[in-house]
Amino acid sequence: MVLDVPHRHDRHSPLHRAILRALGPLTGMRLLDVGCGVGLLLRAAERRGALVAGVDTAVERLEIARWALPDADLREGDVDALPFDNGTFDVVTACGGTGGTAVLAELIRVVRPGGRVAVGGWVHPAGCWAATFGEHLRRLTRRDSVPLADDPGLEAGLRAAGLAVLARGEVGCPARYPSLAAAWAAMLGSEQLLQAIRLAGERAVYDAFVASVEPAVGADGTVLLSKAFRYAVAMVPVRNS
Repeated sequence: MVLDVPHRHDRHSPLHRAILRALGPLTGMRLLDVGCGVGLLLRAAERRGALVAGVDTAVERLEIARWALPDADLREGDVDALPFDNGTFDVVTACGGTGGTAVLAELIRVVRPGGRVAVGGWVHPAGCWAATFGEHLRRLTRRDSVPLADDPGLEAGLRAAGLAVLARGEVGCPARYPSLAAAWAAMLGSEQLLQAIRLAGERAVYDAFVASVEPAVGADGTVLLSKAFRYAVAMVPVRNS
């Protein structure tokens, strides 16, 4: 399915549905979404009966989420220092990937024993626009960690942390934007891309983006970007006393 994207967050609906479907019944479950943005996954989880909470680094996005979710516990905070106590939640989701073992450990910390962790990240075919963009960004930022890079180690990371993987999947989410400007605005929803801009400057990152997506621009100016979302759901072990 190709998604026409009048709003930069609309394209996330298929992946949110996939993750929530993999998590199963959520009625009465305390669910935290890390990097919750404007709260789209939380809204879907609340409709399924979950008691929702969220954390994000951007105050502006949280304000939108609070408007839509007045009863949710929404806090500003970093993924490597979540502002919640140990074992607070039954489920934690992180659609932006784990970002490494330290962040995964923090996700696990706030989930009760026997609870579930769902993580995911964007994946891209070899040689596609994102791979080209990633190479540009490596040169610009002089870093090995590149925004929009695949996270092929989702399951391996969960298992290495001692979790039992319960479900996994991939959702194709190609997105069509009406213009380059609209595609760029959608990219600005990524915290990782904003980090690249802070390191290299917006003009340089924008020029790299335009060069990367040029083959995906149609004769009418629309932009069709191929992408997919890979996710995995795992259970936190119950520790014997």
